[in-house]
Amino acid sequence: MSASYSAFRWSNKDTADDVIEPLPIRRTIWSAAVGLRQWGGSLGLEKAVSICTGACDDGSMHFAHGVTLIGLFPSLFALASCSAGNPSASTSSTQGYGGSGGEAGMSASSSSGMGATGGSGTGGSVGTGGSGTGGSVGTGGSGGSEQLPPMPSQSFLIGYNEAWAGAHFGTDYTTDFDLAYMQKVLDGIVAGGGHLVRLWVWEVPQGFEVTNGSPMTQPVSQAFLDNVGVVLHEARKRGLWVYLTLLDGNTIQKIQIGNLHQWGVNVLNNTGGERDAFNQNAVGPLLGVLEAHKDVMFGLDIINEVQACSQNGVFPDAFNGPRAFLQAEVAFIKSKAPWLKLTSSAGWPSDILKKGAQYDIANGLYSGLGLDFYDLHAYADSGTFVGATAMCQRVAQDGVPIYLGEFGQSSKQVDDVIQYNATAYFLNNAKALCFKGAFAWRFDAAESQFAYVHADFSPRPAVQVMQVFGAAP
Repeated sequence: MSASYSAFRWSNKDTADDVIEPLPIRRTIWSAAVGLRQWGGSLGLEKAVSICTGACDDGSMHFAHGVTLIGLFPSLFALASCSAGNPSASTSSTQGYGGSGGEAGMSASSSSGMGATGGSGTGGSVGTGGSGTGGSVGTGGSGGSEQLPPMPSQSFLIGYNEAWAGAHFGTDYTTDFDLAYMQKVLDGIVAGGGHLVRLWVWEVPQGFEVTNGSPMTQPVSQAFLDNVGVVLHEARKRGLWVYLTLLDGNTIQKIQIGNLHQWGVNVLNNTGGERDAFNQNAVGPLLGVLEAHKDVMFGLDIINEVQACSQNGVFPDAFNGPRAFLQAEVAFIKSKAPWLKLTSSAGWPSDILKKGAQYDIANGLYSGLGLDFYDLHAYADSGTFVGATAMCQRVAQDGVPIYLGEFGQSSKQVDDVIQYNATAYFLNNAKALCFKGAFAWRFDAAESQFAYVHADFSPRPAVQVMQVFGAAP
C-alpha cells in the first residue's frame, strides 16, 4: 500500500476474513512524545503538534483518512507526515488543549450558539464557564435569557457512555442524585467533542421497591422521575443527545443481592405477569417524562447486552426468549411513545464459536421486532472484531442504522497510549464500516482503565481523538 492511503487496510485471513486491521502505530514515537511533553512545557513552547494514527510504508508517520490530530501534546513541535500527498503538519484545528505546563483545560470555539467551554486552564480541569451567543453553556457562564442550542446533526455521531454517575451504581437518581456532578459530566462531554451521552436508568431497580409478593415491581417514585427529567433538561441546555438504557442483562444474570436476580428473570420471561407490572408501574411513568423532553431523546435501549442472559440460561429458549421479550417491550413502548426510537444493545461480540453479538445481529436475532436501530458493543486494543461483513449485510437488508454503542480497550491497565490508539482505531474502523456513530466507554473516572477523564475531570489524551472526530460535519 502506498504511503498516501488510509492508515487502515482490509485483511483477508482464514480466521477473520472481514476484519478491518489497523496498520501499527509506532509506540516508540508515542513514548518519546510522552517523555518530551513535560520538557516542552517547561520551555513554554506553545506549538501545536500533529499526532498521526498510522505508520507509512517508508517508516515515517501519516494521517488516517486525512485527519490531523492537533494539540494532543501542545508543548511539542509537529512530528512528521508522509511525503506522498499527505496533509501538512502545519494544519490547524479549532479544538485543543490550552497549554501552560501540565494538563490544561480544553477549549473549543463555536459559532452555533453554544458557549466555549473554559479557557486555557492551568490546573488541568475541563472548563465549564464560557459565554455563548444568546445564552450560557455549563455552570458559571453568562448570557441573556436561556436559548436552547441546536441539536447535533453530524453524519457520524460521537458520544460517551456515562451509564451511572461515578460510584453511584443504582442510586444516581435517588439517594445519591448529584446535579452538580452530572453538570460536570455533561459539560465535559460537550468539551470532549461529544454529541451524545448514554445513561442507564435501571442497572438495578431504583426509585421503586421490589417486594417478594406479586407483583414484585411497585410504583416508581415521583422524586426519581423528577431527577431523570432534570438531567434530560440539563443535556438539552447543552445541545447534547441523550440515549437511555432501561435494563442491564449483565446485572440481571449475575446479581446475588436479595431477590433482584429473580425479579429480573421474571421481568424478562413475564413470569407471573412481572413484565406487565414493570411496564405499568415503572416504564409507563418514565415514558411520560421522556414525552416532555422528546427534543433531547436520541433513543431508548430496552436492555443492555441481553446476550449475558441468553447465553447463561436466563431464557429457556436462547433465541426466541429474548425476541419475545423485546417484541413485547417494543409494542408497549410504541403504544405510549410512538415517536421514540428503540433498540436493544448487543454485547459480548468476540468469540470463536460465532455466538457473539455481531453474529446475533447477522443471524437475525434483532430482525423483525420493530427496532429502529441496532447497537453493537466491542472492546479490543486493536479496534477490530470479526464478523463485520455479515453484520453489515444484515443491517442493510433490515434497512436500519447501526451504532457502535460501546467501544474501548480490552487491556485492564490504565495506559494512555493503549486507550488513544484503541480510540483512533475504533473510530476510523466504524466510519469505514456501516456504523453511523460511535460512543466510547466511559466518560468519568469510575472505571479507571476505561475513563476518558481523571477524577478531577482533566482529560486523558484519547479525548483529543474524540474531539477531532466530533468536529467533523
